[in-house]
Amino acid sequence: MISRRNLLLAAAGSALTASGCRNRNTALTAKQKAFPVITVYTPEQIANSKQITQHPIQFHDVTTTAGINWNFNNGATGHHYFIETTGGGVALFDYNNDGLLDIFVVQGGPIPGNPNTQPFPKTNALYRNNGDGTYTDVTKGSGLDAYTGYGMGVSVADYDNDGWPDVYITAYGGNHLFKNNRNGTFTEVTHVAGVGDTEGKILPWPLSSAWGDFDNDGHLDLFICHYAAWSIPLDKPCLLEGQLSYCRPQVYQSSISRLYHNNGDGTFTDITEKSGINAVPGKGMGAVWMDYDDDGWIDLFVTNDTMPNTLWHNNRNGTFTNMAMQSGVAVGPDGSPMSGMGIAPGDFFHNGEDSLLVVNFSGETKSVFKNIGHGIFQEDSYQSDMASSNLQFLGFGLESIDYDLDGNLDVVVGNGHVLDHIEVLGEGSTYAQSQQLFHNNGRGKFFEDIHSLGDLAKPRVTRGLAVGDIDNDGDQDVVMVAQNGPLQVFRNDGGNLNNWLTIRLEGVQSNRDAIGAKVSIDTSHGTQTARIHGGSSYISHSDIRITFGLSTVTQITGMEVRWPLGHTQKFGALKANQFYYLREGDSPVPDPRIKRA
Repeated sequence: MISRRNLLLAAAGSALTASGCRNRNTALTAKQKAFPVITVYTPEQIANSKQITQHPIQFHDVTTTAGINWNFNNGATGHHYFIETTGGGVALFDYNNDGLLDIFVVQGGPIPGNPNTQPFPKTNALYRNNGDGTYTDVTKGSGLDAYTGYGMGVSVADYDNDGWPDVYITAYGGNHLFKNNRNGTFTEVTHVAGVGDTEGKILPWPLSSAWGDFDNDGHLDLFICHYAAWSIPLDKPCLLEGQLSYCRPQVYQSSISRLYHNNGDGTFTDITEKSGINAVPGKGMGAVWMDYDDDGWIDLFVTNDTMPNTLWHNNRNGTFTNMAMQSGVAVGPDGSPMSGMGIAPGDFFHNGEDSLLVVNFSGETKSVFKNIGHGIFQEDSYQSDMASSNLQFLGFGLESIDYDLDGNLDVVVGNGHVLDHIEVLGEGSTYAQSQQLFHNNGRGKFFEDIHSLGDLAKPRVTRGLAVGDIDNDGDQDVVMVAQNGPLQVFRNDGGNLNNWLTIRLEGVQSNRDAIGAKVSIDTSHGTQTARIHGGSSYISHSDIRITFGLSTVTQITGMEVRWPLGHTQKFGALKANQFYYLREGDSPVPDPRIKRA
C-alpha cells in the first residue's frame, strides 16, 4: 500500500537539486506490478454487487442531453509544475432567483509566468438551468466571462445582504469578487471590496474559500485557504520511476491563510494577524464554518495537506484559538498528520452534533471525526468501518448527501490521483479513478455502495464536486469537474422513491444566507438535525438549501429553527415532498420560487 509518506520517498524525495542529482532508482516496481487495478470498478463488479438501499438508485450522466459542453484545462506543458494538480472548482447556485440551480465553473491555465505558455481562449462558464433538463450557456456578457487568472475554486454568498448570490473566485495571481447585478449579470468589485488576496512576499496559492459570520453582526466574513508557498522560480522538478513528475507537498514550505472581515459597506478588512489566524501556518485545502461546540458562535475547521488540521475556536472577541489537537481533529488514528483535502460536515450519527468526514491521500484512511459534544471529537474511522474501504483511492471533493432519502446522511467522494503516471508503481492505483458512495446505515456504520454508482463508476480525475437538486424532484444530484476533463452532471434517479422535505432559509437580522442556522425536525422515526454551513467539499459550492430524507414518513410533526443570532422559532406539522421557504421571523410557506407541474 503506497501512502503519502512512502510516495514522498518515491517521488518528492527525488527532487532535482543544484548538484545535478537527476536519477533515482526505486526498489518498488518488481513486486508492486503484481497488483491489479483496484481504483476503477468494472461493470462486472457493479453487476455482482449487492443493493444496500431500500430502492434501486443509479446516478446517470446527463451532461450531453443537458446541453453542457465545457472542459477544464490546467495549462500543463509537460514541465509538471506543482500548481497544475489542484484546480477545477464548481458551484451549484440559483444566480437569477428563479428556483432552479445553475452551474458555474472556474477555468485554469495558462500558468502565470510560464515561459512556455500558449494562447488560451477558454474561460469560466455560467450555465443557466432552463427547468426542462437542459442548460443554456449564458457566460458571454454575464461579467463572469472576464479573465480571472489561473483559476482554482469558487464560493458563493450574498455578502451584501441584497437577496442575490455573489461569486468569489480563487486564483493564483489574485482572487476575484463579482457582485450580482440582479439582472443576469455580474460586476467585478474586487478592488473596491479589498479582497484580492495578493499580499505577501510570495504570491498566495489560494484553494477553497468559505463564508461565515464569525462576529454575529449579520454580515458574512471571508476565509481563504492558502496552500504551499510556490512560484515558478521556486518550483522543484521531481522524478517518479525516472520520469518527470509532480512533487509532494513536503518539498514546499507552508503558508498563512487569509481572513477578511466584512465591514457591512461593501468593503472588507484583512484581519488575519489581528484575529490570530496567522499563528499556525499550514497547507490549507478545505474549509468549513461550523459551530462545533454549539455555543452560538461559528468556528472554522481547515484541512491541511501533510500537516495537522486546524480547528479555529471562536473566542467571541474577534480572535480565534486553534483547538484541533485538544478537540481531536488534528491528526489521524495513529497520531500522525494526514493529507486532508475535502470536507463533508453533518449530523451523521443522529446526536444533534456536526461531525466531520475528510478525504486524504491514497494509502490513508478517510477521516471520520465524530462530534461527541462539549467540543470534543472522537476519531471514528475504524469504528464506523470507513477505514475498511479501499485505501488506494485518492479523494478531493466530497459532500454529505442523503442520496436515498432514508433519513441517514451519506457521503459521495470524487476521486482522482495527482500523479499522472502513478500506474508505473504497480500498486493498483490509477490516475483516473471511479467515484465512491458511502451509505450510512443509521447505526454508526458506513458501507461502500458500488451498486448505486451508475455512471459515477466511470474513471475520471475529479477535483471539484458539489451537490444539489438540479431538477427539483426531491433528491440531490452531483456535479463534478475533472483535471483536463469535462464538467459533468450526474442525475440521481431513484432517490426520491423515499419521501423528503426541503427548506430554504432567509435571514433578516441574521445574514441573508442564514449560514450558521440550525434546523431540527421531528417525525415518527425520530429527530433529525441539519445546519447551513459556510463552505464544504473542496474548492466548490453546494446548494445551501436543507433537504431532509424522510423514508416512508408522510409529514413531519414539528420543526425548530435556531437562527445564527441565537433566537429560536418552533413550528408544527408540515407535509412531506414539498419545498418550503422560511423568512426569519415568519412561518414556513411553500417556496414561491419553485414551480412544479
